Amino acid sequence: MNGVNKIGPLTGYKVVEFSSYPVGSILGMLLSDQGAEVVRIESQQNTPESINAEEISVWHRGKVSIELNLPDKHSFDKLFGKIREADVLIYDHHANHYADCDLSYTSLAKDNPGLVCVSLPGFPKGHIYEDLPPDEGIVAAASGIYSFNPSGEQPIEGEGPSFHALPYASTFAAITASTAVVAALFHRVKHNTGQQITVPVHDAMYQGMGSALVRHSKRSHGNQEGHPVIKRFYRCKDDRWINVNISMPRFLRPFLENIDHIDWLEPLTNSKALLADELSRNQWINQFAEIWLGKTAIQWENIMADLGIPGTMCRSIDEWLDSEHSVAAGTTITVEDPVIGEMKQPGKIVRLSNQIENIS
Repeated sequence: MNGVNKIGPLTGYKVVEFSSYPVGSILGMLLSDQGAEVVRIESQQNTPESINAEEISVWHRGKVSIELNLPDKHSFDKLFGKIREADVLIYDHHANHYADCDLSYTSLAKDNPGLVCVSLPGFPKGHIYEDLPPDEGIVAAASGIYSFNPSGEQPIEGEGPSFHALPYASTFAAITASTAVVAALFHRVKHNTGQQITVPVHDAMYQGMGSALVRHSKRSHGNQEGHPVIKRFYRCKDDRWINVNISMPRFLRPFLENIDHIDWLEPLTNSKALLADELSRNQWINQFAEIWLGKTAIQWENIMADLGIPGTMCRSIDEWLDSEHSVAAGTTITVEDPVIGEMKQPGKIVRLSNQIENIS
């Protein structure tokens, strides 16, 4: 076991994680972070070759691992023994995917009627790809995410789809499933019965991105966020970038006063006119770009903070991990991993006032 030892709202609940893809591991981590006892079933037959060791250490923190030689009968007996004692079972396919066993709630409830079964397949039943696994790349490719690069533009011609290394779909699905698990456990207290939960990773991708997918698909500028001029990214004097969100008059007015251009207020608040007139829009973008080149990104960030205006310098991942603010807030934590050694990991997403924890 590595990571966070804790007492939380899920202390006393037992979870069996029978998962070979990130989505199940992330869900197990979220439940473990809130105090659940998570037993991860390890099997050579059940582990993809491409999983990164550092990612595994993050997702498996706070868990106990048991290695089983599936589909050996003795190993199956051990697996079902753990399931009979569990409150929650996590697996990352449809329940009928496993040729050697039935992991549906209907089947398992005979021995454990209070069990909450969580199925995390790649695609829903009835989908043309319903039998494909919840592999991040497969789901993202099918959902249309790879058809746009991270800035929202079409990929450069000849370079093909733009791969996103972050496990967006798996994370969306795991977070969605975690709320469903808690709801099912609450339902069990009231009605004394477990149930089957199914969260297809593909569907969670759409739920998580939602309106952002529509917005990204209609964006014509890679560094544009919303308003064509005053809600976007700008390059600064030090070649760093800043994200600017001053589209509301209560933010725009003090900023324009600060740069001695209050006369820009009226034309810049008329976004419909700017969107309709490409020449005028480009002129304003160029004028605004010159302003930001006058100072470094951190200087602009400090000025905007003093003015109470939303705006942040675009930081690297290392800068975020090493930030004294993220460390002090517990957004990043340092743990001693038995395989990797000392390493930084994301902290818990949810903090509860009655939760006691010890980070080791």
